Amino acid sequence: MKAEFPGSIDGSVRFIDRYTVWDALCTVALVLAGWAVARPLGPFVGAALGVVLAEVTPNGERIDKKVVDELRYVLSSPKVVCPKLSKMGDGSAVFDDGYVMGVVEVSSCDIEHLPEPDKRANRDVVAELLSGLDYRFEIHSRQRHVDLSECNGPGDTATATDHYVVVRVSASTVAKGHHEVKDRCTEIRNTLTAADLRAERLTGQRLKAVLNQLYFRKAKVSQGGYVVAQGRKPVRRMTYVSEYPEQMSLGWIADVLNAESPGLVDVVQVVEPVSDRQRDWMDRILARTDAELSASWKPFRQAGLQRQKQDLEDLIEADASGEPLVNYGVYFVARGENRVEAEETLETVQSVLNRSGVDTGEPGLYFNRGVKSVSAFHRDRLKKKEIVPGSSAAAGFAFAAYDTVEPGGIVVGEDHRNNMPVVLDRFSWEAGHTAVMGKIGSGKTYWTGLTLVRSVQEYDDLEIYVIDPKKRDYGGIVEALKGETVVIDNGLSRSRSSNITRYTVQDPSRDNTARLAETVRHVYREASKTDSKSLVVIDEVHRIITRADEIYRDGLQAVSTLVRESRDKDIAATLVTQNADEFVRSTEGENILRNIDCNLFFRQRDVDSEVTDFFHLSEKESSELRKLRSGTKLPFSEALVRGPVNTRLRIESTRPEHTLFENGIEGLRSGGNNNRVQPSNTPGQASSGVETDGGHQSKDTETNTSDSDSERYGLAEVFNLTFAGPLGLFEYVLYPTFFAALLLSFVTGLQPFHPIGPFTPKDSVGLDAALSVVSAEILWVLGLSLYRWMTQP
Repeated sequence: MKAEFPGSIDGSVRFIDRYTVWDALCTVALVLAGWAVARPLGPFVGAALGVVLAEVTPNGERIDKKVVDELRYVLSSPKVVCPKLSKMGDGSAVFDDGYVMGVVEVSSCDIEHLPEPDKRANRDVVAELLSGLDYRFEIHSRQRHVDLSECNGPGDTATATDHYVVVRVSASTVAKGHHEVKDRCTEIRNTLTAADLRAERLTGQRLKAVLNQLYFRKAKVSQGGYVVAQGRKPVRRMTYVSEYPEQMSLGWIADVLNAESPGLVDVVQVVEPVSDRQRDWMDRILARTDAELSASWKPFRQAGLQRQKQDLEDLIEADASGEPLVNYGVYFVARGENRVEAEETLETVQSVLNRSGVDTGEPGLYFNRGVKSVSAFHRDRLKKKEIVPGSSAAAGFAFAAYDTVEPGGIVVGEDHRNNMPVVLDRFSWEAGHTAVMGKIGSGKTYWTGLTLVRSVQEYDDLEIYVIDPKKRDYGGIVEALKGETVVIDNGLSRSRSSNITRYTVQDPSRDNTARLAETVRHVYREASKTDSKSLVVIDEVHRIITRADEIYRDGLQAVSTLVRESRDKDIAATLVTQNADEFVRSTEGENILRNIDCNLFFRQRDVDSEVTDFFHLSEKESSELRKLRSGTKLPFSEALVRGPVNTRLRIESTRPEHTLFENGIEGLRSGGNNNRVQPSNTPGQASSGVETDGGHQSKDTETNTSDSDSERYGLAEVFNLTFAGPLGLFEYVLYPTFFAALLLSFVTGLQPFHPIGPFTPKDSVGLDAALSVVSAEILWVLGLSLYRWMTQP
C-alpha cells in the first residue's frame, strides 16, 4: 500500500533560470560597496564575489548565511531548559510558561500480516486524526528498554515503544486551558479508538509518570548533538525529513523503530492544519510557476517546474475535493549512553530512511531550535514541515512498531524479526483466551506447559485448572508445581486442596466426551467463585466438542459458556486442538473462535479452506504453516501468532524449564514479578531512585561518556584556554579600543596606514579602526568555530 507525496514547494523567483532574488540583491550590494570603496576595480570585485556567494553553496547553503548562522550560534545560549510543572489538573498539566498540556496514549498495532482492507482501515483512522482536527498536536513515539531479568524465559531485555499524542494550549485563563485540553484529548481519544487501535486519555499519576518520562529538565547543545541533564541514554543526535520520495509504503516510520540499533530511537511527528493564507500562497505560487515554466529555456529547470506545477495542482485539487491538507514534519532522535552509541544509532536511522528514498537533514547551527522541536514542552522552532495530504501523512503509521512487551505479562516466545522476547499479559485483554492449533508433535503442548510454569511465577494468587483427556501430558508439570490431580471418573464433588488442579480420565481410550463436557462446566463454576485470576487449559478440546466425528452439542455449549461468560471474571482459557476445522463446522464453534483474542498456529499438515477463510490467512501464510519447525530435532519450535502481535514466534525454554519437563523436578517459584517501568517523579523536580528510561535520575549522576570524549590534546588544549571566554567578553575589550583609537587620532594627529579613496586622513583613520574591529571579530568567530569543531562531542 503506497501513499503519494508531493515535492517541496520552491517559492523563490530565479533570474536566468538560476539566481534567486537574494542572490541578486547581495550581488548589487557588493557592487555598490566596491564602487564606493575602490573604483574602478571595486565594482568588478564585488560582482565576482556576489557570483561566488551564489554559486558556492556547501551542503546547499550560502556561505554568507553560514557566517550569519555561525555568529548567531556563538551568541546564543548553549543550553535549552524545559519549563517547570506548576500544578496538575484533571487530565492536564500547567507549566510555568503558561501552557496547559494533555496526553493521549495510543496502543501499538502490528499491521504487517493484516489483510489489505484491515491495513487501509487502520491508516484511515490516523488520516482522520491528522486531517480532521483544526489545531496543532504532536505524536511522540518513544522507545525504552524493559528489564526481563526476573521474567523467566530467554532474553534479559526487550525494547518497547510508547506512543503519545501531545496537546499544548495557551489560554487566557488556566480554567479555560484545562477545558480546551480536555475537549481536544477526548476528541483525539475517540478518533483513535477504532479499527485495531486503542487510545486512552491519561490522568492522575499515569499522566505525571508519562510527563516525567518525556521530561529532560535541561540540555547542553552543540553542533553535533545535545546531552540531557538526567535519564539514561543522555547523549543524543537528531535528524529530520527534508524531502519525501514520490511514493512511500505504509508504516515507513515504524520501519525505523523496528530496525535493530545499538541505542534507542524516538520519533516526533508535528501536525498543523493548513491555513487559508497558505492556500492563497499556493495559488500564487502555482500562477508564478506556470509563468516561469513558459519563460524557462533550460530542460532541467523545466522538469523541476513541471513537477512543482503538478504537485501544486494535486494539492489544490485534493483540498477542493474535501481531503484536508496538513503541515507535516518528522524528526528522529537517536539516544545513546555515549557519543559513539548515539552516532551509530543515528546512522542506522539514516540508513533505513535512505533505503526508502527519504532525504534527511541535521540542524547544525540550529540545534537549539532542533532540541525544542523534538521536546514535548516547546513549540516546533526548526519548522521543517511540508504541506501534504492527510492520507499521505498517515502513511508513516508509527503505531506499527513491534511493541511485543505488555507490562506484567509472561514471555511466550521470541519475535523472529528482531529476536526480541514477546511478553503478553492475557489478563489485560478484552477476552484473555488463546487457541493453540497444531499437528501432533508440533510443539503446542510444550508451549502450553511453558505458559503454565511462567504464569505461576508471574501472577500472584493464580488459580490453574488443566483438563487433560490424554492423561499423560501435564501430570509431571502439575506435580512439580505442587498441584493435585482429580480423576473425573470418581466424581467432581470433593473440594480442591490446591490452587493448581489437573482433571484427567481413568482410561483415555474410552469415550469420555460427556464426562469431559461436565468437567468444563464444573471448572467454570469453580473459577467463577474466586476473585483471583484463573487460567483454564483444555487440551485436546476436539474430544469435547465432537463425538464420533459429529458435533457434540453439549460439549460445544460447555466450552462456549466458558469462553463467552468469563470475559469479566478474570478467567483466561487456553483451547488446545490439532486443527480448527472442528470449530468452523458450526456457527457456535465459529462464535467461540470470534471470542478468542489470540490464536497460535503451530505446524500443520494441511489447512482447510474454511479455516483459511475464517482466519483470513493469505496463501503465503498457509504455506508457511506447513514449514514451521516443530522442535523434534531442534532445540526450539515455531508458531504463527495472530492477535496482540502478528508475527512468527520462536519458542524455546530455559535449561531449568526443560529439566522440569524432562524429569519433573520441583521448584521454579523463585522468580518474582516482571520489572514494570513506572516513573514516579514530577517534571521540574529532582528525581530519585534507579531510572529505567526517560525522565528519571540514574544511580550515577554524572553523564556516562567515554574517556576519549573528555580528553583534549595539543592544539585543542590551547584553544580551550584561549577561547574559554565568551564572544561578548571579547567585544567589551574590542569596542573601547576602537573609540580609544579615534580619540587618539584627533589628539595626536595619528595618520592612517593608507588613505582610502576620497576620504580625509582623519576619516581614513576611523575606517582603519572600524575595519580592524570587524576583522578581529571575524577572526575571533572563526577561532571559536574551530575550537568547537575540534572539541565537539
